[in-house]
Amino acid sequence: MSRNVHRSHDELVRRGQDALDAEEFQEAEAFARRAMMRDTASVEGRQVLSSSLIEMARYEEALETLDEMLQLDPDDAVTHADAGVCFFMLCEFDKADAALQRALELDPEDLQAQYWHGLSLERRGEYERADEMFMHAHRGDPEGFPRPTRMSRREFQRVVDLAIEEIDADIREEMKNLTIIIDDLPLDDDLTDYEPPLDPCLYGLYVGVPLPERSNADVPRLPDTIYIYQRNLERVCSELDTLRKEIRITLLHEVGHYLGYDEDDLAERGLA
Repeated sequence: MSRNVHRSHDELVRRGQDALDAEEFQEAEAFARRAMMRDTASVEGRQVLSSSLIEMARYEEALETLDEMLQLDPDDAVTHADAGVCFFMLCEFDKADAALQRALELDPEDLQAQYWHGLSLERRGEYERADEMFMHAHRGDPEGFPRPTRMSRREFQRVVDLAIEEIDADIREEMKNLTIIIDDLPLDDDLTDYEPPLDPCLYGLYVGVPLPERSNADVPRLPDTIYIYQRNLERVCSELDTLRKEIRITLLHEVGHYLGYDEDDLAERGLA
């Protein structure tokens, strides 16, 4: 390969990384693909490409690129960790666990692998080990990996109850047949009932038919349900006040779906 082609490839990778750092993910993808046209074996180009695809939640495409990277370098811990992230977000939890454990075998200090392995452990109900992994990652990067704030279920329920009390009386009247359930995490089946699967780290979920979409001819059915996922909320909040605020926002967000608001409506109301 000529020296000029190498220079062109390196420049494209650099510009792709700059775009990635600036959170301009489509631009990063474009630069990465152009770099790979210059050098079809480019690991650097694939690194930028896979990172941009992950940021855009295009996990299946990212896995294709990561597989190519592992064929070029089967012992790269970061690549295994990125694959674990993709499998986790696609709700393929066994594959995620295997990829993340392999990443940690190769590099026990990989913070991303530690954190996401914690998520994998959490889904298996191994909460104590999961919290150990979260704290390892937090100590290595306090800003990137917040320390979870834990709250008893009774305290959590009290925050939910207070948030309900703040809702206007006429809306509370509409909520009489609405069940609100607090769970630690979403069930696998609830995530995979959708295509693509829902985010395993979601804070809340409304299951039912929004009020504006109903008619008098509807067959009687079970009450609609809002699920609030305690551990997902606790994990991203480093302070109690923040956690209380996020619980309230999550509840109101899901009540908004019950009332028929879409994501744009909720964003306008500060509930996105």
